[in-house]
Amino acid sequence: MKIAVIRQKYVNYGGAEQFVSEYITHLANAGHDIHIFANQWSSSDHPNIKVHPVRAIKLNSFLRTLSFASFAARAVRADSFDIVQSHERTWFQDVYRAGDGCHREWLERRADYLPSAKRLSFRFNLFHQLVLKLEKAIFENGQCKKIIAISEMVKRDILKHYELPEDRIEVVYNGVRLDRFHPDNKSRYRSEVRKRLGISDDEVMVLFVGSGFERKGLEYLIKSVQYLKRKNWRLVLVGKGKWERYLSFASDENRKKIIYLDPIDEIETLYASADLFALPSIYEPFGNANLEALASGLPIITSRNCGAAEIITPKKDGIVLAEPSDAKAIAEAIDHLMDPEVREPMSQSARALAEQFSQERNAEAMLKIYEKLT
Repeated sequence: MKIAVIRQKYVNYGGAEQFVSEYITHLANAGHDIHIFANQWSSSDHPNIKVHPVRAIKLNSFLRTLSFASFAARAVRADSFDIVQSHERTWFQDVYRAGDGCHREWLERRADYLPSAKRLSFRFNLFHQLVLKLEKAIFENGQCKKIIAISEMVKRDILKHYELPEDRIEVVYNGVRLDRFHPDNKSRYRSEVRKRLGISDDEVMVLFVGSGFERKGLEYLIKSVQYLKRKNWRLVLVGKGKWERYLSFASDENRKKIIYLDPIDEIETLYASADLFALPSIYEPFGNANLEALASGLPIITSRNCGAAEIITPKKDGIVLAEPSDAKAIAEAIDHLMDPEVREPMSQSARALAEQFSQERNAEAMLKIYEKLT
């Protein structure tokens, strides 16, 4: 099958980016002819993967989104493909993977956490207006044959805001590389990494992985540490953003116990070194990092606003927060999981849950959809 994949960034860092890269590699390994249309990319020497550069005007978010959507559609139309799948909001695709969820829903939820003046500004923001226009075209004009929602939550959000037949939406949960993210990594990496980070064996390492700090609730996670009853905690944050702004939510004393790092290629080494994972997102269509943590044997703390909450059995493999901005509730969840007698059985359940969401199962589900459309 000759498959075109549209993605602005085809790179090997970032949770969503790595998921796409590994998914594409899986299809290529199965013998499919994969053509990537991207503005940024990591080189690939796979014989079944070809990268097609797509221009984008990067002066601001509006121009970058508009130009990439237009140039990508033009580039894809210049050839013939069995399937055109887009991971971006563009003007042309057979299959759209709503990895970013429903933008209109995100704006609604975000507004709940912002002052009224800033909420009003969204109405006149050109970038948001463009994304909503692209989103509406994808969901309602009928050109896109199938929409992939990465959680039931995303499917509900799309149907809430747009008029389209429910059967055009298919829920396909993300997959994770179970060999790469594995509890056995602890014996290989834990001691060395914790020594490098200055974290002792008797300290409990809480891990956060993600960029887009506002959406992922980093403010509330950092605020939560002031309420922790147990004091042998360390918080390790991995991502890309305005660290100083968010670290200001912690006291000077607590800041000494927080470590912040830029994204690294060997992210599995940090999961192997951690004891639990926290991602209290305001809006998270699914959250690949949740799956990576579960596969690594980490119980997770997430919110009801996260698609991954659908697969969690509370107090078995994780804790689901009713309100991501409730710093005291986050602290209670962390305190609860800092108890090794609580955490260790949940760790085993976490891995067992992740094993239901392999990268292979995800790719097989997508191929079945492609076959129905061709």
